[in-house]
Formats: sequence, C-alpha cells, structure tokens
Amino acid sequence: MVATDTPSFKQKLSDRQPQIGIRTQFCSPIVAEALGYAGCDYVYIDMEHSPNSLMSVLHQAQALAGTGASAVVRLPSDDPAVIQGLLDIGIETLVVPMVETAAQAQRVASAALYPPRGLRSAARFHRGNRYDNLDLGPTRGEDRICLIVQIESRTAIRNVAEIAAVDGIDALLFGPADLAADMGHFGQTEHPEVVAAIEDAVATILRAGKIVGMSTGEPSLAAGWLARGCSFISVGGDLPLLLGQAKRSLAAARAG
Repeated sequence: MVATDTPSFKQKLSDRQPQIGIRTQFCSPIVAEALGYAGCDYVYIDMEHSPNSLMSVLHQAQALAGTGASAVVRLPSDDPAVIQGLLDIGIETLVVPMVETAAQAQRVASAALYPPRGLRSAARFHRGNRYDNLDLGPTRGEDRICLIVQIESRTAIRNVAEIAAVDGIDALLFGPADLAADMGHFGQTEHPEVVAAIEDAVATILRAGKIVGMSTGEPSLAAGWLARGCSFISVGGDLPLLLGQAKRSLAAARAG
C-alpha cells in the first residue's frame, strides 16, 4: 500500500493558507489544467450550471493532478448518489448548493461519511483510494474530505448557526447572487442589505469554529472578504472571463 503526503484542500485551509480559485463551466480537462498552471490554488468545477458529468469531472480532476491546484466540485444538488460518485472518483472537496437547514446539512454529511458517522457505501476499488492501493490510515480518508455547503437564501441565513454546528460540515460558502435575488435585490450582490447579512453570518460561522468561503465575480473584492474572515474565494469564472475579453477585443478591432 502507498501513502500520500500531498496536502489536501482542507489541510491547506487548516494551516491558514488562503485559497484563491476560478470557476470553470467548460467541462474541459484542457481548461482545468490551464487554470491550474495559471496559478489557481483551486479550480472550482461547476456541475450546477454546466453540463458536467461524473466522467467529465473525473477527466478534469486527472488533468489538475499535476498542477498543484485542488479540484473543488460544486454538485447540482444534495443527491447522495452524486456525493458517493464524486468521492469514489477521488474528489475530496464537495460544495453542495442551496442548503437551508441543519437537517439538510446532516443528510449531506451522512452521505459523505462512513458508518458509524454516516451512510457512505464502503467500496474498495475506486480512484478515491487509488484502486485499493492507497493507505488511508485510521481515518479512512475522511480527514482529507472537505464538505462545504452553500448559504444562498434568507432561510439559510436564519439557520446559519444550526447549519454550522452540524458534525461533518467543514465550511460554509456564500452565494451572493442567489442570496441577493432571494432578498429582492436581483443582480445586486453588493447591495448593503446583502453585504450586511453575509457579514453577520460570517461572524456567526467563525464563532462556531467553521471555515468560511465566498464567491464573487470581482477580484478586487477578495481582499475585503479575506479581511472579514473568509479563507477561500473564487474570483471569477472561465466563461465570463472569455466573453469579457472577447467583447473587449471585438470592440477594439471595430473601433480601429
């Protein structure tokens, strides 16, 4: 049996190393690998708002393996079958969207953890344990798994203390776009009411001893959220970055 000493995403966060990433919707191992080599601490592979499948995520994780960037995957839902599948293909960091209650967070944790803490099926031969060639130690690899739930609604904000208290949930990630929409400020992620709600919730999560993350499309806002106590931040996506540069290039060419 072989062992691994590669630090996990969770270990890096525990060591207080801020992690900055970029979201990818292209479903492409080439794009994921390029983002990894560009210097991302993590590449945020999106299954919720793209046609990614388990196989396409696997290919992207394989491409990222040689870059030093962690693969962080956002699921399309809290489906236990998807959680099981991602863990079995070696994805250690999962983001579950739209978690609103402690009971839902507990179901997520249960799906990801082995008995007696949870209900995860104990398969032997899969990429997650290098096809039965990885010594996972007494923790069975659960010390490397980072379970992140997204806080994206007023209901979730109200329940954030209870969600943060759930055993097995390692971090809470804010989705300001959906939160702003739910608060009646569609498209206004920097509306004062939205920012204030997130700031209060961040303080609550930190008091509970859990990790906090933020998603933003504005890299200039990253430093402010790090100062507020966030430990990992996605600062853009490959599709908007491509489209933004494409529009600027076309405009410059036509103006010339």
